Amino acid sequence: MLPLNCKSDRRPYSLPAYARDVSQAPGFITASAIGFTDLPSSMLLSVLVDTIPKGLLVLSIDRTIVYWNQTAKRLCQTLPSSQRYQTTLPTVIAELWKEVVEADSATEPVVVEYQTPDDRSFRLTACWLTAGASDHLSAAFSNQTYILVTLEDRDEVLQQDIQAEQKRFHLTNREAEVWLLLKREYSYQAIATTLHISLNTVKTHIRNIHAKRHPYQSLPA
Repeated sequence: MLPLNCKSDRRPYSLPAYARDVSQAPGFITASAIGFTDLPSSMLLSVLVDTIPKGLLVLSIDRTIVYWNQTAKRLCQTLPSSQRYQTTLPTVIAELWKEVVEADSATEPVVVEYQTPDDRSFRLTACWLTAGASDHLSAAFSNQTYILVTLEDRDEVLQQDIQAEQKRFHLTNREAEVWLLLKREYSYQAIATTLHISLNTVKTHIRNIHAKRHPYQSLPA
């Protein structure tokens, strides 16, 4: 059973087409083009996985960490853990591992929305990691069975999105702050209280934001 502050969902899982056919995509940069052909496959895989913004963990059937990238190491340090499962894994990941192991289907991942006591929001996904998804992956993990867990700091991702939108739409720093809180589903009054500005100022900022994001779209008076 998952912790009370988790929401679990099961979703069908399949390898996206772009993951299978990426080498045929226009503009695809080959390993030889950037000088990666001299690196061993395992080293190249490790380098590439460490650049992924999501946390990736590979767990064995006895909850041993087989691999985790730098993002996973960092995010796991922010998640609470207990000795309930006699493991150093964060409690939510141990619960997620348990649900996947006890599940009847090996084709549907478990998706969890988790909120920490300090209001940080995470999305975690866990599924069986089986041979066949990739020849390199199959060779790396032999014929054993593992569980793949992904971690995503939702607030961190949202901040990155806001920074990208601020640059793209030329938002001011104050507009970016207002837009971030609005994306977090704050009410207009809550935004005003948080930023110590008036309600009318919040409305003005939001109108300006929409005008910059949709310059040719008429706005209600």
